[in-house]
Amino acid sequence: MVNSPNPDEPGVCENLPPAEDGLSPAAEEGPAAQESAGGSPSRPAPAPAATLRRRGRSLYLRLSLVGLAVACLLGAWGVGAALTRPAAAEGHRPVTVLIRPGMGMRQIAVALKHAGVIRRAWAFEVLALVRGEARRLQAGAYTLSPSMTPQAVLERIASGDVAAPSRRVTVPEGWNAAQIAGALEADRLGGGAAALAAAANDPALLTAAALPAPASGTRVALEGYLFPDTYAFTSNMTAAQIFGRMLDRFNAVWTPQLAAAARAHAGLDTAQAVVLASIVQREVADPAEMPLVAGIYLHRLQLGMPLDADPTVLYALGLVAQQHPLTGAQTDTVSPYNTYAVAGLPPGPICNPGAAALEAVADPAATHALYFLTDPQGAVITADTLQQQIANQKKYYGT
Repeated sequence: MVNSPNPDEPGVCENLPPAEDGLSPAAEEGPAAQESAGGSPSRPAPAPAATLRRRGRSLYLRLSLVGLAVACLLGAWGVGAALTRPAAAEGHRPVTVLIRPGMGMRQIAVALKHAGVIRRAWAFEVLALVRGEARRLQAGAYTLSPSMTPQAVLERIASGDVAAPSRRVTVPEGWNAAQIAGALEADRLGGGAAALAAAANDPALLTAAALPAPASGTRVALEGYLFPDTYAFTSNMTAAQIFGRMLDRFNAVWTPQLAAAARAHAGLDTAQAVVLASIVQREVADPAEMPLVAGIYLHRLQLGMPLDADPTVLYALGLVAQQHPLTGAQTDTVSPYNTYAVAGLPPGPICNPGAAALEAVADPAATHALYFLTDPQGAVITADTLQQQIANQKKYYGT
């Protein structure tokens, strides 16, 4: 142990490294050493405030850098996904998007976003700018799928690969499948009569649209579900694609709420409700009268009475309408669609009903009437008994 270092040479204590945390060498040797040196025991001096502040700032800086790095990674992942991921998985039907002359980049991106073709409008703009395609996008009607990548969508529009010209087709309420197919064939749509007939009888289309399978004895599989509306079809669309669009429209109108109401108010499932709605559609033209007619038919069904619905007999005979009442021979027609001869609902719909007829069946009017007719002005005249019905027929039609 060196007690008195030579003042002319560096002493041992002078070569000791500075103590950590502000402690002197004597403090490191403990209280005994301090007492032997003539001092009294003392506590270690606290770290200076400036040192603590520097440490806090250093920790804050490190955490900030880590957070920034994580944010950058997440942001890069999000941008990359927006630029490369399709809007939806495979299986979605194509849509037609119209790019009008004079539309700017942002307008085009927003139109694609609203059509469900892309996820993010801003990401499509970025992609077009990065690839130098922003000024090359061409006007036209494009057939695009939500399962296409944003890059594929951009290339289609930049190349001007437009869809075939579209044609507007209006399907009136109450038309049957044969009438619809005839109109499509006349407009040279759907690939011809044979292709349209095959598609109209393809139950796989109903399955794909999550609609009920046709019952045994149904004449046309898709009858009742080809929703009447105005559509834009292109000449390159197949019959299955055209009918698929109409089935999608049916699903948009026949909501789960309407289906639940039909079960609660009328005790009918979707298939039964569509059959009854098709009869109501063919019986009366005024939507305001449809709930009453639906209520009368439901009353007859509850009592086990035949519906005696003239339109079902005409459908069985392959007719749409006739100017005179049904004859006895017609009401004797052997067919599951003849509701004069067969009690209950026919096996399938007799036409394609509109929204008013579907809503009437889901919420029918309460009535004790069992019969009705329409007067020359189209108003529904009800009767509780057959005698009243006969009297009404004589009053309004003289028979």
